[in-house]
Amino acid sequence: MKNFDRPLPANESEGMFHTVSDGTKIFVHTFLPGGDAIASIYMLSGITGINHNSEKDIIESLSGGKNRVVVIHPRGTGYSEGKRGDIEDFSKFLDDYAEIINHDVLSRKSGSKVILFGHSMSTAVVLRIAEKIGKVDGAILVNPPFKMKPAKGMSPTLGDYFKYAFYYVFAPHKPVVNMAGNPALIEDEAERKEAETRGRDPLLVKYFSLYYMNNSRKLMTSMMEKAKKADYPLLLIYGDNDSIVEKTGCDQIFEAWKNPHKQYEVIENGPHGKLTVLKAIDKIQGWISAL
Repeated sequence: MKNFDRPLPANESEGMFHTVSDGTKIFVHTFLPGGDAIASIYMLSGITGINHNSEKDIIESLSGGKNRVVVIHPRGTGYSEGKRGDIEDFSKFLDDYAEIINHDVLSRKSGSKVILFGHSMSTAVVLRIAEKIGKVDGAILVNPPFKMKPAKGMSPTLGDYFKYAFYYVFAPHKPVVNMAGNPALIEDEAERKEAETRGRDPLLVKYFSLYYMNNSRKLMTSMMEKAKKADYPLLLIYGDNDSIVEKTGCDQIFEAWKNPHKQYEVIENGPHGKLTVLKAIDKIQGWISAL
């Protein structure tokens, strides 16, 4: 139950470090279009983090040659400083995002659109961060996990639950929960290969403390409450072959969304992973252009 040590960028061209208010250095990668950007898309991640190199296909597709894409490595993941798999105060995970995005927005042209992008757990992060920043022109949520399916290779066993209960009481800050699951048990080949690749990625975090997991669960269960207050445009995307997320939860979030400018796209044969995003790129670009 050991996470990879923190790696460092191979070269300065990968991005830069932003020092947040408590002195922690958070890594930020920015992908620029050829000319002036129509929008800045902030590609948020959940607690496992994100590898901007392995997500290059999605980043370039979201840019479409006209949008700026900003990827932030959350503290304790990727190139950012912080303990792997645990955090002293969960609010710092969210505050880092808000601080960096607010600083970035103020440094951009006032007319540039601000779009928050989340996939899976990071859709819950989007909803919380939107409350903390001064400008939001739209949110893109892909496979938001408000309701979950039992999934082979991803759902905890009965033995896991007993173990987690012990650590929750006696060692809540020890990273013991395997968020990567057991990819060998995943039936869908594309999903299995993506999970295996993620499990080998040193920029991503695999084991988490019960403190981190409990606060992440609270973040996801708050999605409905936040959707009812979300007064900015929404594009919700669901892959109809998602083996982890229930469509009914996505339906409920869409119906609850406060802003009337909302669009719901169901992607045929779309899995939980990145293929659904790539299949939906034309719809995403069309939605951004219409904002």
